[in-house]
Amino acid sequence: MKCLSIITILSFFSFFSPGQNNENLLLKDHWAIQSTAKVNANGETISRVSWEPENWYAATVPSTVLGTLVDNKVFADPYYGTNIEKLPGFYRGIRKEMPEDSPFRVAWWYRTVFDLPASHKGKHTWIKFHSINYKANIWINGNLVADTSVVQGAYRLFNLDITKYVNPGNKNCLALEIFPPKGRDLTITWVDWNPTPPDRAMGIWYDVKIEATGAAAISHPHVITDLDLPSTENARLTVSAEVKNTEAKPLRGTLRGQIENIKFAQEVILEPNQTKTITFVPENYKQLVLNKPRLWWPNMAGPQNLYDLDLSFETDGKLTDVSHTRFGIREISTWMNVFDKKRTKVFQINGKNIVIRGGGYVQDMMLRPSKERIDADIAYAKHMNLNALRMEAPRGDDYLFDRCDKEGILLMVGWCCCSIWEDWKMWTSQTADVAELSWRDQIVHLRNHPSVFVWLYGSDLYPPVRFEKRYVKVLDENDNTRPYLSSATQAASEIAGYTGAYMGPYSKGYAYGPPGYWYKKQEFNTEAGPSGEQITPIESLRKMMPEKDLWPISSSWDIRLHKVFYPPMREALIRRYGKPESAEEYSMKSQVLQMEATKAMFEAYAGNKYRSSGIIYWMFNSAWPTLYWQLYDYYYAPNGAFYGAKNACEPLHIQYSYADSSVYVVNGLYKDFNGLKACLKLYDFDMKERISKEASVNIGSDGVMKILTFEKPKDLSGVYFMKLDLKEDSGKEISSNFYWLSTKGDEKADFTDMNKLSKIDLNYSVSSLKKSGEKCLLTLNVENPSSTLAFSVNPKITKDQSKDLVLPVFWDDNYFSLLPKEKRSLKVEFDLKNLDGEEAVLKIEGWNINPTSKRIR
Repeated sequence: MKCLSIITILSFFSFFSPGQNNENLLLKDHWAIQSTAKVNANGETISRVSWEPENWYAATVPSTVLGTLVDNKVFADPYYGTNIEKLPGFYRGIRKEMPEDSPFRVAWWYRTVFDLPASHKGKHTWIKFHSINYKANIWINGNLVADTSVVQGAYRLFNLDITKYVNPGNKNCLALEIFPPKGRDLTITWVDWNPTPPDRAMGIWYDVKIEATGAAAISHPHVITDLDLPSTENARLTVSAEVKNTEAKPLRGTLRGQIENIKFAQEVILEPNQTKTITFVPENYKQLVLNKPRLWWPNMAGPQNLYDLDLSFETDGKLTDVSHTRFGIREISTWMNVFDKKRTKVFQINGKNIVIRGGGYVQDMMLRPSKERIDADIAYAKHMNLNALRMEAPRGDDYLFDRCDKEGILLMVGWCCCSIWEDWKMWTSQTADVAELSWRDQIVHLRNHPSVFVWLYGSDLYPPVRFEKRYVKVLDENDNTRPYLSSATQAASEIAGYTGAYMGPYSKGYAYGPPGYWYKKQEFNTEAGPSGEQITPIESLRKMMPEKDLWPISSSWDIRLHKVFYPPMREALIRRYGKPESAEEYSMKSQVLQMEATKAMFEAYAGNKYRSSGIIYWMFNSAWPTLYWQLYDYYYAPNGAFYGAKNACEPLHIQYSYADSSVYVVNGLYKDFNGLKACLKLYDFDMKERISKEASVNIGSDGVMKILTFEKPKDLSGVYFMKLDLKEDSGKEISSNFYWLSTKGDEKADFTDMNKLSKIDLNYSVSSLKKSGEKCLLTLNVENPSSTLAFSVNPKITKDQSKDLVLPVFWDDNYFSLLPKEKRSLKVEFDLKNLDGEEAVLKIEGWNINPTSKRIR
């Protein structure tokens, strides 16, 4: 078959954004899919409106083939029990080819019929694709628009001129013959984060859009913001965009731009079919020098101010295209802190040093789109006081990046490890071309997002120089406004040199390191964490597997555990807290271990700034129900690590240092604090107070300060406790933190005596219950009336019938401890819609807490 209009297609390899108007279509619904092995028709026939498919599966787009088949109940839920192992074509591990008998080895058809507005008549109609996995022939109304020689690459973006193939004012048919990724194809990989879905995510990952323009089309709008650091009094903006003449005759027109009340324009002459980059520089357009600009800052560092750029092109008095772009004024810079023969990259935002605190982000395993899940992901990141996420491969649709811009979550974006992306010896010249084009598409598409603060064109390894040159050339030509790393490791590449980053190490960096381990780290760590085994709350265990599989540990557990990294963490749990005898006890003890280790990790990196400049926790979330590498599980149940991170990353924090057994205050804000009071109290196991010390605290902007030291009493019990409080002069609490410690030291700590704590009843009440729309906000007042420590108190909101947790949920704190007679008030917020028509129940459980519950009305 001959591919029509190939020159037109090739000249529009990259994605661009004609303006938003009511002529634009989002092709989301009314799709159907079927295997080419079951369809006896060619693309010319299938893509005609008159053709009627039989026994096809209803679909929406975005979607993968497997996701659609699961939605159609062809297969049982692969997220439950061991169902995933029963999928045809399922295989374990990372492999380059699907099994011979896999139903996903062949191409699958995606087909839809849509109405094109009559207003498209006389205009140019474009169809936009964002990530087709992996190759496709694209047909419209019986015509081949583009074939697999053009449409290939999972991270490619295409905008195709389909004017000659569509019928405005009538029904039209679009059909894609999508081919699965094969051995050397640069596709998505899940490495060891979750099982590989047997279709390897074959399908259309993101939105398919149809848009209209006149004779000239605007593409690739770009705003570069430049501050005269260290001053932020002025920002110099450089605005550019490509304009294409879509006609076979010369065109003269005006490109106009507006940013709030700032306007600018430039006359443009275009030859037939010419594309030209038009640039507005502040040297020639003085209005693009902004005085006292509203800056964009990451979460907790300042407000997330955003600006809107509107571009339009006019010719002969007619508007031919418009473009809308949101951007932020901010500047990312770095410096290398060199000490003890080590190099640590320190990131700066608007001239201010910043500790990167984040996690590794993944999408749903079947790439099912959900704005609700993205909203919850970002809300959880902010609730934990984090400021960054790492996208190993540019995962997530535009909504995710827009949300990170609005909420101040910094993004590390780059390619994935442990796959063909780093198996360069297997690359052909075509592989290299697809890699370069994919890199360019992603850079151009994402470069206006202020949240993207660094590019990574390597992960576990840096590329050979011949490929590194191509990646760097793309960056030099398309975005030189932010730093880049050749890999996520400390290795020095030939071009980029030392990264100032570090990864792992494998011995403890993905499994278990005791709290003190993290105080030895002096680096910017791109992925690490004591997270080799992270058992979820018991309610989630019951959602992901049958009751019979809960205990003893079964195959439903085994497929959700990392075979390399779970043993060290399990051994640490048993050694430190004792061997669990039930799933409930295992879950409870896991939360305690996670909190202890993760809190110390984040505290160590902030307390050691800027020898240590940041940590990306491995990982942030989960793509499917798993039992390792997560701050909250697939169902959005926070774990102990979640609250350990939340406490450690609070903006003004008092903390115990495992490195020198002293107390520090860490200020993560760009302001001074004076007249504060810190208090340390040390208790032995029977809650007898052994030490009480106070100190006045005046701490500078972004500062770290040692405030208290102490010597342990010689007759201290094997397990002892520390309570730290930081208050304003008025007595208002700023930070309060509780630690359980062992006289055997951190590495050999023995907390098994905690199993001897007496069971106690807590006093509690609910006040300030407020319901606003779909939101419920209540205050829990809880008191420990006993003379015993109330350890790892775990309040939760559940549904009265199903007993499921109400999620997502936002507690001020959780898995907290109460000293004898101590009272505490905590707020919690959740969405009423997530009750699914059931009543809400407040439950309170804990390590040594007699469970109790009450309905919330």
